[in-house]
Amino acid sequence: MKLLVTAVAAAALLAVGCGGAPQSPAQPSPARQSPVRQSPAFPDATASAPFTLTRLEACRELRDDLARNQGAADIPMLRRIADHVSAPRMASYARTAVRDIDHTGVAPIPLALFREECARAGVRFPRR
Repeated sequence: MKLLVTAVAAAALLAVGCGGAPQSPAQPSPARQSPVRQSPAFPDATASAPFTLTRLEACRELRDDLARNQGAADIPMLRRIADHVSAPRMASYARTAVRDIDHTGVAPIPLALFREECARAGVRFPRR
């Protein structure tokens, strides 16, 4: 009889535990987390540091890239300029050049506009 009472009491305790409000997902213990997540003093190692390029810096980088590649624009360099240049017009030219090169293999109009913008900034591109 005691066994039956104990079994019923255990079943009642389990039923009460199952009928309660839903619990939030278990949080990992602090000992299991990496030190990077524990402290905001350590930035994410995969995130790149934010930086901006001025018009002049972007023009010089593009000029040097075109000289290295015998006049052909390099898509990674154009993407870098598009992502980090402080002048919105130059970012637009760089994005358009990337799109045109991806679609057709060349981008004469955006690069001509880029050359004109860079000439205003004082950076001359060598003639092809």
